[in-house]
Amino acid sequence: MYFTLKVIISAVVIATVTKLSEKTPLFGALLKSLPLTSFLVFAFMKYEGRTSEELSRMSWDILYMVIPSLLLFIVFPLLLDRGWGFYAALGVSTVVMCAGYLVTFEVLA
Repeated sequence: MYFTLKVIISAVVIATVTKLSEKTPLFGALLKSLPLTSFLVFAFMKYEGRTSEELSRMSWDILYMVIPSLLLFIVFPLLLDRGWGFYAALGVSTVVMCAGYLVTFEVLA
């Protein structure tokens, strides 16, 4: 039951942000750039009784994983601006992002 509630809350947040972003693209970009998933995870973890140390560790881990994810947002528009098709640009930028994750895991290991 609790898992279903978490899924419903998460879906409502995502759907609301998507709907609001249709009206104002820049505001939508702002909303989508917010770490809403992280906010939800922190709230759920706190509700579940996790310690401050666990919440802090999760926050640091998320920060480390944000860095390689930024590669997608750099490579994707660069490829689109150079005339690449949507799927090709998305595919290549995803591969670059995944490579960034692999490097990050190696550095953190």
